[in-house]
Amino acid sequence: MKRNLVMALVLLFAASFAHAQTACTLEFDSEFIPEFTLGQQAHFDLGAIGGTAPYTIVIVEGTLPAGLHVNSQGKIRGKPTEAADTTVFFQLTDSAGCTLTQAFPVRVVP
Repeated sequence: MKRNLVMALVLLFAASFAHAQTACTLEFDSEFIPEFTLGQQAHFDLGAIGGTAPYTIVIVEGTLPAGLHVNSQGKIRGKPTEAADTTVFFQLTDSAGCTLTQAFPVRVVP
């Protein structure tokens, strides 16, 4: 009887874990970040589709070119002070704890 109870609990946990894993349907709403121009004001918003709002966006690898910044809502702002061609990994997290990490090329042209 004890073994059946343990097996039932394991199956229940496994089923709920599998459901939680398949319930994450997060996506970034942009396929790319447009080029920015050296010395000109930058204004671009990374956003989300799916999941459960509100969302948080952070950089998990790489850095934005000098003069650019991103806030937790994914708003990229600033005035780039150097030409650059780099890759930045952004992590999107929803209020249910689902996460998605995606690499975006970021270019600043003269």
